[in-house]
Amino acid sequence: MTEGSRFYRACWWIALGLSRLFFRLRVEGLSQIPRGVGLVLASNHASYADPPLVGVAARRELFYVTKREAFSIPLLGRLLHRLNALPIDRSRADRAALAAYESKLVEGKAVFIAPEGTRNKDRSFLRPKPGVGMLIYRTGVAVVPAYVSGTRTIWRSLFGWDSVVIRFGEPVYYDRMRLPKARREAYQAISQDVMQRIENL
Repeated sequence: MTEGSRFYRACWWIALGLSRLFFRLRVEGLSQIPRGVGLVLASNHASYADPPLVGVAARRELFYVTKREAFSIPLLGRLLHRLNALPIDRSRADRAALAAYESKLVEGKAVFIAPEGTRNKDRSFLRPKPGVGMLIYRTGVAVVPAYVSGTRTIWRSLFGWDSVVIRFGEPVYYDRMRLPKARREAYQAISQDVMQRIENL
């Protein structure tokens, strides 16, 4: 992992060591992740540990969609900014946030997003939000689905009873000609398909 700021790279190496030591992180399908192009990494989300662990596993600098409330916490907010977190107001359609994400994707960056929109402790998946579909539709970038297992009960890894596994699927490009003509329906169709691919992993 050579791209990104010095601070991000330093934190990435530290996180890599910790994830291997404490969680016995195992990564499958790393070769599926394209390099040097705009990309959405879409994952299930059962724990606060999921985004950083996916960032470690992907070996690409990621930008993270993060709830705006987290940035109001002293010190944490500054740290989040330095670690490429991009705030979003989940109480409304945050167009400024979506524009920021689109800008990163157009620049060839990779953005992590959880289609469910929030942490989900259940084994069944929540209905995905249309935001991930909107980003993919508007930018034309590929999406790589990712499934994270072992973080719902991450304490088991600390005792050596389990390990964290992150599995990446094949990158997917969506042809607008094969999507519903109404944009809102197209956004939801993409989001639903992405969520299904995550489930299939």
